[in-house]
Amino acid sequence: MNALYKIHFNNLQSLTTNNGVVSMRKPKCRCIIKTFTLLTALLIAVAADNHAHASVQFQPTLTNQEQYFANIIAMQNMFYKTDIKEEISLNIQNQPLINALHAVAAQTGMKLTLRGDIIPDVNVTIIEEGIWVSNALDKILSNTGLDFRFSQEGYLLIVKKEEAEETVIIQETISGVVRDATDGTPIPGATIVIQGSEELTGSLIGTNTNPNGEFEISVPEGLTTILITSVGYINKTVDIGSSTVIIIELDRAVEMLDDIVVVGYGMQRQERITGSIASVRSDQLDNQPITNLSTALQGQASGVEIVRGGGAPGSGGAIRIRGTGTVNNANPLIVIDGMPSDLQSLNNINSDDVESIDILKDASSAAVYGNRAANGVILVTTKRGRFDQDLQVRFNTSIGFSNPINTIDVLDAPTLAMLKRERYVNDGLPINPIWEDQTYQTQRTNWQDELLGRGSIQDYNLSIQGGTRNSSFYISGNYADEQGMMKSSFFDRYGLKINSNHRVGSRINLRQNLSLTRTNGNSLNTLSAQTGVLWSAIRFHPGLPVQFEDGSYGSSQISGEFGDINNPIFTVEQDSDSNTERRRVLGNVEAEIDLIEGFSIRGSVGVDYAIDDSYSFEPIINQQIRARSQNQLNRSFSEGTSVSSELFLHFRRTIAQNHDIDGLAGIVQETYTGEDFSAARRDFADESATQRVLNSGSSVFGASGTTVEDALLSYLGRVNYAFANKYLLTASIRYDGSSRFSADNRWGIFPAVSAGWRISEESFFDNFRDVISNMRLTAGWGRSGNQSIARHQFLGLYAQNAQYSFQGAQIRGISQTRIPNRNISWETVEMLNFGVHTRWYNDRVNASIEYFIRDSKDVLLAPPILAVLGTASVPDVNVGEIRNQGLEIELGYSGQVGEVSFSVSGNASFIRNEVTNLNDDFLSSATYGRPNQELARTFQGHPIATFYGWRTNGIYQNQQEIDSDPNIANDSRRANIRPGDVRFVDLNGDGMITADDREILGSPHPDMTYGLSLSSGYKNFNLNLHFVGAAGVEIFNADRMQGLDPTYPFNMYAETIDRWNGEGTSNSIPRMTTLRNNLNHRASDLFIENGSYFRLKSFTLGYALPNSVTDVVGLRGVRFYVTGINVFTITPYSGIDPELGYTDGNLQRNVDYAQYPQPRTWTFGTVIDF
Repeated sequence: MNALYKIHFNNLQSLTTNNGVVSMRKPKCRCIIKTFTLLTALLIAVAADNHAHASVQFQPTLTNQEQYFANIIAMQNMFYKTDIKEEISLNIQNQPLINALHAVAAQTGMKLTLRGDIIPDVNVTIIEEGIWVSNALDKILSNTGLDFRFSQEGYLLIVKKEEAEETVIIQETISGVVRDATDGTPIPGATIVIQGSEELTGSLIGTNTNPNGEFEISVPEGLTTILITSVGYINKTVDIGSSTVIIIELDRAVEMLDDIVVVGYGMQRQERITGSIASVRSDQLDNQPITNLSTALQGQASGVEIVRGGGAPGSGGAIRIRGTGTVNNANPLIVIDGMPSDLQSLNNINSDDVESIDILKDASSAAVYGNRAANGVILVTTKRGRFDQDLQVRFNTSIGFSNPINTIDVLDAPTLAMLKRERYVNDGLPINPIWEDQTYQTQRTNWQDELLGRGSIQDYNLSIQGGTRNSSFYISGNYADEQGMMKSSFFDRYGLKINSNHRVGSRINLRQNLSLTRTNGNSLNTLSAQTGVLWSAIRFHPGLPVQFEDGSYGSSQISGEFGDINNPIFTVEQDSDSNTERRRVLGNVEAEIDLIEGFSIRGSVGVDYAIDDSYSFEPIINQQIRARSQNQLNRSFSEGTSVSSELFLHFRRTIAQNHDIDGLAGIVQETYTGEDFSAARRDFADESATQRVLNSGSSVFGASGTTVEDALLSYLGRVNYAFANKYLLTASIRYDGSSRFSADNRWGIFPAVSAGWRISEESFFDNFRDVISNMRLTAGWGRSGNQSIARHQFLGLYAQNAQYSFQGAQIRGISQTRIPNRNISWETVEMLNFGVHTRWYNDRVNASIEYFIRDSKDVLLAPPILAVLGTASVPDVNVGEIRNQGLEIELGYSGQVGEVSFSVSGNASFIRNEVTNLNDDFLSSATYGRPNQELARTFQGHPIATFYGWRTNGIYQNQQEIDSDPNIANDSRRANIRPGDVRFVDLNGDGMITADDREILGSPHPDMTYGLSLSSGYKNFNLNLHFVGAAGVEIFNADRMQGLDPTYPFNMYAETIDRWNGEGTSNSIPRMTTLRNNLNHRASDLFIENGSYFRLKSFTLGYALPNSVTDVVGLRGVRFYVTGINVFTITPYSGIDPELGYTDGNLQRNVDYAQYPQPRTWTFGTVIDF
């Protein structure tokens, strides 16, 4: 190395290079980050000087020397030539020039700054006692072509003499602060350089920010542009104009953005997270044809399960974070841009507007949200513009189609007639003539094909963002329309998003968020085992046409043998005039003021206003078997307003280099007021569309209305502490008061604490760092609550107009309709969490594993009702306990081979659910179908909503098996049981098959849920695949249970062809019969199926036009893509779709009612960036 780079900072230890020593002293700034940055930049500059192959790419507008100084200079900005009369003594004899300069700097304490390439290889001699510093330097530098300059900050600059001749005139001094554009935290050690200063002065003028991100710099006349750089951030140039105080925000480099996590009321770097938080970034949501944001989260994070309830347009899924911890409302709290909201508002968000979704999974992370955080918290951050950002316009549009993935094989018309006749023969009964009529033995209609046609989806998004020095904005508009596979099912959404940031002076920051949405849709009835549309299509007679030649619809009125169900096409075309419209305004305004160094105060006010307007018209029906003699119009309207006010004091300080403290204290107040009413009228003389208004009905059928009010007051605090960036501690506490409970139980405390150890930062870990680049151990505990229960159960309810007999007369008075429970309170959750988080091989591989125990206590359950209470309802009581415990694993790898880049990430969750205290024998759930069969119960010691019924042991093949079967030895039905009937197991050993012989048959909760994402890029192409799945899960196929039952007058599953019709012909599908002597198709293990599945949830292939093309037309970029949703599914389940959802709250799950199936969707889209 020919050049020797030297720079002095007070009291830094020496740094040895190949050919010399750079003497350094401790800096006045005690910031470790700054020192590390400067040392790193110095090494980069040395490597550049050696003409090595540098891995750092310099900005095209900067020379290598400029880049070098832009990263290491931390000094007062102007240098001047003057006499310094401080006396020093020198005794230098024939020493290199550089040694003499070091000697002067050492005696004066000045900081020597020079470029090594200008120092000549000469020796100097100077022996002086009491010589002025300026005179000594004149002698040392004589005949070298060099000169010196001083600064007010004590810098000694050595420059070429010709570069120092020009006089520099200082215009003014400016000051400011450099902040992180994402979370507003100050950036210490950032470098500020005045561009053009080297040409003007002979050297670069620059400085660094202090630990609070502050700086001050003097600007020469005629120069107005500064360059700001910092490790991990994108370089930024700012035109300072005439400003004297400026605030600069730096955008994180892409790889650094992934390390920032949104937490409750703030942000935190990933390496300092001590709780369990999962993050989903905007690129994981890109280009998916979804009208419901919750569905896009499926398989994206461990411990987060999206339980789909069908595929109707606009439908979402229930979100369960680390299992189901209550039989009541188990939805997580949704917070959108700091504003608490609900699951419905999440599903109204346009996914193109989302910047990130952070999921607080454990109580130590979520407890700061108190009595609404028991089921976890989802924090949604939408996109924003940036200060000093050029105007950017993006248009993203897609259009596509959807079709059914699968249908149920059912009997054709002639086979149906044959099996119907067989029923009568088996029972010794005369055959009904309708089954011998050839008219109805001709196959005419596949009803599922008629019902499940081709749907369409279209989506249009336009966004504009940009910013000036003190203001930034993001504005987007969205329109989405989805027409379902079934006629009359639809969903559309209009949305407008406006976000802005503003700076007022150097201390005040304002933020504003506003979302306006309007949605409208109709999802049809697909959850009824009597009138459900798909349920009807599976069972409607295949020998009937959709419509006859005269335009009338095919109907089961022809014969009661065809069943009492209406033509499903008639239903969707003529009897599905229904829609629900929602208008919502969600927004807040926030102001933050920097008080003094390290202290700021932040306040916000937000409003969530929603209007729901529902409409349905039921026409007169006289051509279908389920006739309706009166028409009816139903209207309902509800309005709700939630107002949230927050005030926080924030403290951030670094003490003695190693102690980082970040604190938050605040108060939150929320109020909710709501009103709803409904009305219905009958007997409309004219059913035309224009007359379907309430005034046209001649009789009032009903009218009702209610009002509600809620209030919540909270005090909270949180402290984050880090020592030496290795030992981490987070503690929070929230004190909540809710109007939903009595004064005696209104207030509750929700504490949490968690700790972390960055073991990879320890010195003993050095030998492993080439393999494991980062390792963090975490542990935490916290308590949170759930107040999402029926309101005001601590109050008794009374009704008017109750009838009493008093002294022989009937009088009307007041009666009690609900007994109060003044001890009722919120449900609580306590959770322990342990985690190991690692990154391997220079962060190419990441792996995390977490174990948790989640105990739900005081779960609200309905108690057994005593007869002496009369007809008054009984409120819930806090008696239940539920435990969820499990293991979560996340793995990822990214790499590149030649021009192909790729990444693989996967997650898996293993969660066990158990009811540990029920205070009752069991909890029942909704019954199924016409015989009202009980399918699921909840027992203590088992998971919620286990399947319940009889065990079977095949089918009786002959009479001898019936006669010798001990299961029915004492059963009064024994004489009526025939070969071909099901053999049920007598579990209690009494020789009879009764209700007491039922037991748990299976669980709807999967042993494992998982997600797998693959992405790859080659030149301008990119490919993304996302798989989801579940293993070890059962489904109760109730639709099959009824679909195989010949005692109903409906079409049947095609499987019935393989029924028992003689000894040895079948051991699983019973005989054909019209009788129910043995109840062959009662709830039993015959209908419990393996519901495991592996599904390619999304597929996206994209191509971006090269810059050489887009530059010609003046565009920033153009990308084309094709996306598929639910591309294929591998499953042993025999039904249409293994994702079935909840059918009676949390008490019944994974029961197949013939729900609206999820479609396979293909879309084609274009993204244009202007």
